[in-house]
Amino acid sequence: MDVTSLKHSPMFSSTSNAVFTGGTYTQHNNRQTVHVNGSTVGGFELLLKEVATAAFHNSAQRLDPPKCHPETRLVVLKKIMEWIQTSEDRDRWIMWLHGAAGAGKSAIAQSIAELCEKSKVAIASFFFFRTDPSRNSAQALVATLAYQLIRTDPAARDIISLAIERDPLLFRQSFKSQLETLIIEPLRQLTRPSVDSSSELSPFLVIIDGLDECDGRDVQTNIIYTISDALRDAGLPLLFLITSRPEQHLAMAFNSRRITDLLIRLPLDDTYLPDDDIRLFLIDKFTEITNSHPFKHLIDPSWPPKILSKTSSKNPLVNSYTRQSS
Repeated sequence: MDVTSLKHSPMFSSTSNAVFTGGTYTQHNNRQTVHVNGSTVGGFELLLKEVATAAFHNSAQRLDPPKCHPETRLVVLKKIMEWIQTSEDRDRWIMWLHGAAGAGKSAIAQSIAELCEKSKVAIASFFFFRTDPSRNSAQALVATLAYQLIRTDPAARDIISLAIERDPLLFRQSFKSQLETLIIEPLRQLTRPSVDSSSELSPFLVIIDGLDECDGRDVQTNIIYTISDALRDAGLPLLFLITSRPEQHLAMAFNSRRITDLLIRLPLDDTYLPDDDIRLFLIDKFTEITNSHPFKHLIDPSWPPKILSKTSSKNPLVNSYTRQSS
């Protein structure tokens, strides 16, 4: 079929203002492909064009991503992992990890992603970043998550590819449409009851870090509401860990009756003794300096100062570091 006749195809009957040049369209047994300049573009290839690779937790573009220093944030990490791995009847499918700037939200999200990989928990992640145009909007969010779903379960590739081939303009549709088509429906098909219906379904975790760094407050709240609505009706082992600053509009969204019964809140406040973690971090880093600095032989044996041994609440060095980091 020539591209001049493409607009009359049922596949594009509901679209408008679409322009196709330099290619042809072919349909074979419900599988559609677009041929552009002699190359065949299938659903998976169209998906790859929309993925924000810099948003992966293990992206090469995120050089030395922040993560929890060894032996710090242990209580917080344990609480999150217990929520992810619980085998009991679950009624809370979303966790909101929130705290001020510098509280360590991204470091915790990164550490959770790495712990899940070690524990063979299927995950997909999207790390928003305000100054990176590839990951400061929701445009690539679902495509990036869908690619990672395929990576964790290759059986999802045909399901997702076919959905895109049926509707190549899917990525110009709403977040709700993309989430339902590329995440919810594929998971629904992949987790259909088998003969052994008593077996536990392994969770699939989605980590969305830095939601407050996504462009547009309305977009941020729409993501929250859409996810909660989808999870309420889906009946799937799908979990969302969302981190952000406690901005007013986000707090209002998470307090909405549409989501509160699905939600666990995890505030990064003084409950988890962050100053003790900071003291441990400083001691380790100072020790590293005394052991590895090229002029370590010139370092006074009394350094670092004994002040670090004081309790966090009375430690002016730790208090100063805390103020600077937040």
